[in-house]
Amino acid sequence: MLGPVEARGPESAIAFGGERARSLLACLLLNAGRVVSVEQLIDAVWDDQPPAGARIQVQNRVSTLRNRLREGGLGDEVILRRSPGYLLRLDAIPFDLAAFDAGVARAEELGAAGRIADASAELAAALELWHGPALSGLDTAYLRAAAQNLEERHLRALETRFGWELDLGRPTEVVDELTVLVDQHPFRERFVELLMLALTGAGRRSEAVDAYQNLRKRLAAELGLDPGVAVQRVFRAVLNGPVTVSGNRRPAPAQLPADLPFAGRTRQLDELDALLGARSCVVITGTAGVGKSALAVHWARRVASRFPDGQLYVGLRGFSTRGQPLPAEEALLGFLDALEVPPEDIPATHQARIGLYRSLLAGRRMLILLDDAHDADQVRDLLPGAPGSLAVVTSRDPLAGLVVSEGAAQLALRLLDPAEARVLLAQRIGADRLDEEPSAVSALIEECSRLPLALAVAAARAASSTSLASYVDRLRAARGTLDAFTMSDRATDVRGVFALSYRTLSPDAARLFRLLHLRIGGAISTAAVAALHAGQLDELVDAQLVSRVGDEHYTTHDLLHAYAGELAREIDTEPDRTAAWHRLLDHYLHSAAAADRMIYPARPPIELGTPADASRPEQFATDTAAMAWFATEYQAAIEAVRLAAETGEHRRSSDLAWTLSTYLSRSGHWNEWYAVHRTGLAAAQQAGDLPAQARSLRDMANACVRLRRYDDARESLLPALAIYEQLGDLDAQGRCFGQLAWIEEREGRYDVALELAQRKLELVTRAGLTGQLAGAYNNLGWAQALAGDFEAAIANCVRGVELFAAQDDKFGETYARDSLAYALQHSGRHAAAIAEHRRVHEMSVELGDRYQQGTTLHRLGDTYAAAGQTDAARDSWRQALTILDEVDLKDASVVREKLK
Repeated sequence: MLGPVEARGPESAIAFGGERARSLLACLLLNAGRVVSVEQLIDAVWDDQPPAGARIQVQNRVSTLRNRLREGGLGDEVILRRSPGYLLRLDAIPFDLAAFDAGVARAEELGAAGRIADASAELAAALELWHGPALSGLDTAYLRAAAQNLEERHLRALETRFGWELDLGRPTEVVDELTVLVDQHPFRERFVELLMLALTGAGRRSEAVDAYQNLRKRLAAELGLDPGVAVQRVFRAVLNGPVTVSGNRRPAPAQLPADLPFAGRTRQLDELDALLGARSCVVITGTAGVGKSALAVHWARRVASRFPDGQLYVGLRGFSTRGQPLPAEEALLGFLDALEVPPEDIPATHQARIGLYRSLLAGRRMLILLDDAHDADQVRDLLPGAPGSLAVVTSRDPLAGLVVSEGAAQLALRLLDPAEARVLLAQRIGADRLDEEPSAVSALIEECSRLPLALAVAAARAASSTSLASYVDRLRAARGTLDAFTMSDRATDVRGVFALSYRTLSPDAARLFRLLHLRIGGAISTAAVAALHAGQLDELVDAQLVSRVGDEHYTTHDLLHAYAGELAREIDTEPDRTAAWHRLLDHYLHSAAAADRMIYPARPPIELGTPADASRPEQFATDTAAMAWFATEYQAAIEAVRLAAETGEHRRSSDLAWTLSTYLSRSGHWNEWYAVHRTGLAAAQQAGDLPAQARSLRDMANACVRLRRYDDARESLLPALAIYEQLGDLDAQGRCFGQLAWIEEREGRYDVALELAQRKLELVTRAGLTGQLAGAYNNLGWAQALAGDFEAAIANCVRGVELFAAQDDKFGETYARDSLAYALQHSGRHAAAIAEHRRVHEMSVELGDRYQQGTTLHRLGDTYAAAGQTDAARDSWRQALTILDEVDLKDASVVREKLK
């Protein structure tokens, strides 16, 4: 990596491909120990012009790379598949960049301990690993930026090493190397400064003056600048003498606050470590109380030795109970004082002070922690102007302006995970006490929403409780409010801390935040938010009152959710809240109905009410888009069925349950299918809606058949049939007979199934229900096939296929073709059966019917086996097993036995 990208095994060099393969490997190595998404790899390999099959090419190249590394003797588990991409194990193979970083870290530790000779030797060994420009020969934007970052780290290591060599009294030994470096990097002032010191120490003072004058002339001619403060100070010392020939500078400021109890955040600490040397500004952003300052201080103290010229700190009071935000002018004066600028040398104007501040930082490695910033303008003047130093900014605001204009990296801090939250509690109230009540600890963590501030408040309160369980009971009793987290200290009162963010909102954004307490499920889509109120969603995100989840979804943790509810009950009228609730329910109902029509256009419709104004239901251009919506929103829609029933919206509840049936059936979510219709049935019963009751009973029966609960299926279906007989609905009665035949067939009573299928065909023929003829012929053909009458089965299944195709009912056609394939297989017509099974599989993939895909592959394997094509059979069974393991474990076990 520290030169051309190449690999070597125990015996010889490893040939793993051309520039694309080397770019891929370089990207993985640069991120060793972290997951690299496929999109990042595509960017690293092809820039912004990837080929059409880039994702497949990445998969193929990674596979080839794995094989080459394994064949070269570097092991089997070097590159692992980890969603959403790949991970190169940090400990799997040695590589020069990792060795260089480790050597630099050891050298810095030795230097901090005063062992300068050992530190310099360690750093010299690390620098020997360089054998040319890093990543040379690779030319995508991603890798060019990475190479520039590596080169900067290389140069800083050289500066450190030569500074230590001067500290050790070796000026003559380093003059030649520093002269070369100044020629190669003529505008790098630290090299000139070191060269001037080395020349002076070697007794060559006039050459030291020449080195300064050459720098001054170059800067003036090409950049219109003067040399920085540090190199000017050395120049004056050379002129006026005496000169202390040392790479060290005056005692460095060390202003970091004390480290507080800290738990977890391992991934975020690793991300910050990875940014060392790569960026000059990092913004740590997150909601109130999430631990931004604690992380920043903890990490800053951990890496302080990497910034030997000092650490500056200022609390900017951006969102503080302790007064107005600190003006940038005042913060800057504090920094100049910390940098020991005499008052008489401080310029009169703010702009001139900025220039002096940045001149003092130039050529130094300093860490500047700007805590609790209000906005980008407050911190922009406090950022370093040259590479080497790093500013870490914490703020509730994302400070997007710094990302855009200053190239800042942004680290969004989320809630603690449960294990991290437990460690925080253990630090505060003792691990032994937590061990005594493990279930209460888990409940306490969830009641606090894993928010560090709330956990700290809870820990302080729980310390004086007789038991954690009793304290958790008090928290639960206060659920929906923040009363349990009230503190006399405004800085730690959770409601007060949230209020500081809420008060910054515009009226529209504030109203939207309050209405978001109606949110259904863990996250809410942009479209559903708009149904509540077309307010300023981005403003809520910027205020860290709402978190973005993916591209189109948003969430709040439970304590912010409770705060929004408190405000809504205090400010908004009940009619306003009710109207918003109706809009949200109708958004889910009519969006789900539109998606259901798209994925199953032949499904007999039901009458839906008119959607509430401004409910903004989604519309779908393709069945793929509709299935994608369901995949993302079905859990929220299921929750909406329950909440609608609980709030008396019985019609909306039962109708929404109906709209979910097709998706839940096809995707294998059969337990959810049954449960949602139990809720829908109860709602329909409350409303006295007999057709809706019968619909839910039929869906419950279908779900029970899939779940192999055949008695439960009958117990649901027979009452549905009775309702349809009471209503005189012959069409629905016919469908019930088909379902009853299905139940009997699944239990192996093929004669009863055949009788019921014939009864259905007679009913729909007599009643002129042409829309059901296709299904009736398929039911009969399937029952005949199971009973061994294959010729009759084939004839009826063909009729079913033709009628379904004429109705453009692809769902029904798929199942009729499945029946036909089964009959063909068992009548010995293997080639025709294989062709039909393949067609069924293609259609079920298009429809997104996971169970049908798995079943068809299973039966295709059986047909191949019957035809003597063993390899093809095993391949189909393996594919079937992958799917059936997800949706039907019993069928999966049957396939697994066949593979044995």
